Amino acid sequence: MAVCAALPTVSSAVDFHYSGFSTAGYSEVDKDGVLYRSSTNKEAIDSSGSLEYDSIVGLQGTVRFHDQWSVTAQGVVKTQPDGDFGPSLDWAYVKWQPLSNLAIRGGLTRPPTFMFSDSVYLGYANTWARPPLEVYGISPVYQMTGVDAVWSLNAGPVKVTVQPYAGVGELTLPIAAGGDASIDVKDWYGLAVSGEIGSFTGRIGYHTKTYDGEMRSTQGLVNTLRAAGFADAAAKVGFEGNKSPIFNIGLQYDNGSTFVISEYAKRGSERVVVPELTGAYVTAGHRFGSFAPYVTYATLTVDSPRSTNLIPRTSLVGIALDTQLDNLAAATSDQDSYGVGLRYELPAFAFLKGAVLKGQYDHINPKDGGKGFLSAAPAGFSDSVNMYTLTADFLF
Repeated sequence: MAVCAALPTVSSAVDFHYSGFSTAGYSEVDKDGVLYRSSTNKEAIDSSGSLEYDSIVGLQGTVRFHDQWSVTAQGVVKTQPDGDFGPSLDWAYVKWQPLSNLAIRGGLTRPPTFMFSDSVYLGYANTWARPPLEVYGISPVYQMTGVDAVWSLNAGPVKVTVQPYAGVGELTLPIAAGGDASIDVKDWYGLAVSGEIGSFTGRIGYHTKTYDGEMRSTQGLVNTLRAAGFADAAAKVGFEGNKSPIFNIGLQYDNGSTFVISEYAKRGSERVVVPELTGAYVTAGHRFGSFAPYVTYATLTVDSPRSTNLIPRTSLVGIALDTQLDNLAAATSDQDSYGVGLRYELPAFAFLKGAVLKGQYDHINPKDGGKGFLSAAPAGFSDSVNMYTLTADFLF
């Protein structure tokens, strides 16, 4: 940016523009010992409240060198997997647009796993204070280094968009003792197809990926199973070699005043540590001028067995290992959640292109005597949890 501004010959040869966004948020739950967070984040929402979990600042810049070529990068400052608040690169890709209805990108992108995957950090663009975790928490990997193509065409009255993609990624998880650990993701490819007609938008997507490596958190258990002579069971426990496809369907209706959004997602898996899940939600609301109240119902179902029966309980060692595997399989349970929110859009002023205030109440109800999708709960926990969220979203 500084070089382009200082050299007229350079700045006249390229077209540069940038935009920024931010969210300041506060959230808390009403039960002590309960932690609400995604699987890839050490920072959590608890009963003492969190100012960091939902807060983020981002800046995106695009340099267009030619009618067909451009480079885009987006950096964000947010809570990282290790729990520290700091910067990271979210997008960085080269775009080639040989046709008005075809664009090909290469680099670091966010694959279209769900309907709003590309704007999940852009709070201003989202209806909710936070997208429903029952769907958007199903995929722990959201960045891909690879290529994709966006092709748009008209099929009668329907505008169709086709987006194939392929690449590699990295799964990064926090470590309880501090820091984080990561493993590679390979053979990652997928396809998303959407159609728009009038006030309706429909979308269907599928992707599959394979984990390449083992996390330190599960490597010890895998090694112990092998050493105890349970090699077959060890191969069914950890991340290594696990294929995890995700199928997603979404439908949105928005006539400018009334809106309804619904998504369904199903995750497959071949390992105990990554359970098979089915998630869905429906959100409905109405705009009254600058105010938009909305309600959401979301549900999560664990499709994998909550006990493994991989180890014969014929010895003290077998009982101990089978109990450990059962605890791992039962780490997630079914849950329902109910949300009520209000979005208020402020008029643009000064350098701000837009500003939105949101308040949201969520009632989370784990089932089957488990803790649902909560990341932590006290021993013997069997109760519902209320969560309160306030956010301020800005565009500049």
